[in-house]
Amino acid sequence: MKHWKWIFTSILAIILIFGAYFGTVQAAANYQIEINKSTNKLYLYKDGILQKTYSIATSRSNELTPEGTFTMVVKINQPGWKNIPGGNPRNPLGEKWLGFSVNDDSGRTYGIHGTNEPESIGHHVSNGCVRMDKRGINELYKTIPEGTPIWIHSGKSTGKWAGDPSYAVQPLRGQLRVTVDLANIRTGPSLGAFIIQQAETGTTLDMTGFVNEWYQIETPDGKTGFIHKSTVANNSAIAKPNRFIQATGYLKVTGSMTNIRSNPSLTAPIVQKAKRGTELILTGENGSWYRVRLPSGFIAYVHKSTAEKDISKKPDSKLITTRFFLANIRNAPSRHAAIIMRVARNTQLEKIGTNGEWQIIRLKDGRTGFIHNRVAN
Repeated sequence: MKHWKWIFTSILAIILIFGAYFGTVQAAANYQIEINKSTNKLYLYKDGILQKTYSIATSRSNELTPEGTFTMVVKINQPGWKNIPGGNPRNPLGEKWLGFSVNDDSGRTYGIHGTNEPESIGHHVSNGCVRMDKRGINELYKTIPEGTPIWIHSGKSTGKWAGDPSYAVQPLRGQLRVTVDLANIRTGPSLGAFIIQQAETGTTLDMTGFVNEWYQIETPDGKTGFIHKSTVANNSAIAKPNRFIQATGYLKVTGSMTNIRSNPSLTAPIVQKAKRGTELILTGENGSWYRVRLPSGFIAYVHKSTAEKDISKKPDSKLITTRFFLANIRNAPSRHAAIIMRVARNTQLEKIGTNGEWQIIRLKDGRTGFIHNRVAN
């Protein structure tokens, strides 16, 4: 009996450390994209591990390709361009389009696409989109699904995906009920994605995740789709959340290779992997999870079985002062990111880190914000 108890305990530890998930549905692999404008490289990650690097072309001037984290929302085979049909050798978009949403647009303005000028790869030449050669775009098109997060920056690439984890599809299971006469089920989380089915009022749908304003669902015939939250009601019993309490200090990873996740769930996307001994800044905890702040400033989660906390030392911080009449504090280090607060000139803020040209600050309510270097020092 003791022997079987030891085996069960060992298996449970392996599940928690390495992130395996045993249940009715096996957790799918999660992909992330990093685009570095300064080096014209695209990095493909799978469950936080770098898989492949591609040469790309980005904008001819830095401001044309937006920076920040975005969600890939629509895939188009043989995209048309103006009056040039898809497949035409004169079409500058090539054979494939992977559109990502910027400022809640439809994913039809900015995208990763092919090119009819393969000699442009590796250069700064586009009007804002990201070009790939034929082999690269076809490979990426087959690999990543709608809902994949894309992080674009001009800084240094380290082999770790450092975008905002909230732009990935987060796991959420339950049932939805259609509340409008006819609801569109789309291929991606955008009004620019294709309609694959329609559901009448009262139809019950199985929910598998969410991102932004969209629920991810599984259709009766086993397809994955997305439906806007304004067209459905959540029928699922909402469990009382296991609330996080504020905590400060550091965590030290104790697992040989620990998963850092986008949400406190063993099925949440893996953002990064951390080796034993890695230190992470602690911001909160609940019964099973630690909440941490990554060097990028974004929030992620580590299971308590894989790390131990050290509250004897505190993360460094300093006060900075705003210099402009009104300074924007954003939810990500990007001019395209949402403004969460505006503060007056000479306001003092607690700086807790940096992310490129942005300073990471801790607000009085415990949230993390970002303010540009030129407006505060």
